[in-house]
Amino acid sequence: MIVLIAVGGMLILAGLALAIALVLGVQMPQRTRPGSADAAGTSRWLRREYVIAVAVGIAAMLATGWVAAGAGAAAVVVMAPAMLRPSAASTRHIARLEALASWTRRLADLLASGAAQTMQDALTRTAATSPPPIAAETAALASRMGPRGLEPALRQFAKEINDPVGDHVTMALIVRHRAGGRGLADVLAALATDVDEQVRMRRAILSEQTKQISSVRGILAVTVGFWVLLAIFAHTYMAPYNTVAGQLALGVIVAGFGFTLAWFRRLAQPVVGARFLENPDGFGKTEGAAVGNSRGRSR
Repeated sequence: MIVLIAVGGMLILAGLALAIALVLGVQMPQRTRPGSADAAGTSRWLRREYVIAVAVGIAAMLATGWVAAGAGAAAVVVMAPAMLRPSAASTRHIARLEALASWTRRLADLLASGAAQTMQDALTRTAATSPPPIAAETAALASRMGPRGLEPALRQFAKEINDPVGDHVTMALIVRHRAGGRGLADVLAALATDVDEQVRMRRAILSEQTKQISSVRGILAVTVGFWVLLAIFAHTYMAPYNTVAGQLALGVIVAGFGFTLAWFRRLAQPVVGARFLENPDGFGKTEGAAVGNSRGRSR
């Protein structure tokens, strides 16, 4: 009985620590590209997270004697942080969109004022003052233009930005590089204005989402806390779950709860449109249409 109470106390303390971490703003790590400098750190963080989840799951199973309870506790540890802090991914996405708009507007200003004689010169100069969220991508673009050529460097830049907004900006630059002509500064300024409007709308959505997530956080805390307290102090009431049939029923309940968490987590992720600038060997049908539209705007 003493061991059971001790393990239950540790579970409660672990839950309180998780709640405090969420309140203080501990967030899931940003997804990184394989082979990048942060990929190894992210991988270590995820391994540590899963080790903690397994430990909590084993502790819950030993404390209750229920396999379903152990699986449910491990699932909560894995999914709850990301689900309860959905603003992390949305905030990062908004910050990158703002940075892209600022960089695009700066590029348009340099071209319109004549301060940059060529597009390559403008790209090099803007890379030095690029906003931090996209500083690595713009610096890489400036370094690739010489050895790889402008268009391959631009296509790689769009791939690293990994957003349809970046594809539109890159497409305007590629069209100008291929066909020449005037009006690129006006096109870039218009694109920057469009991105600003997207940022405004996404901020409004994030504000409403933050209000709703408070209710989800309360439901999760009450549900998990209620089951933990019942498992520790209401042995007679929870006795039916000690049977095989009871474990199956509890497994169904835990699975439904897990699916609900996963659904909320999916709904909380920022919605990003499909990219179209993905063919490295030339323009496909979609890219060809985009080129035609961009040419019409740049004249």
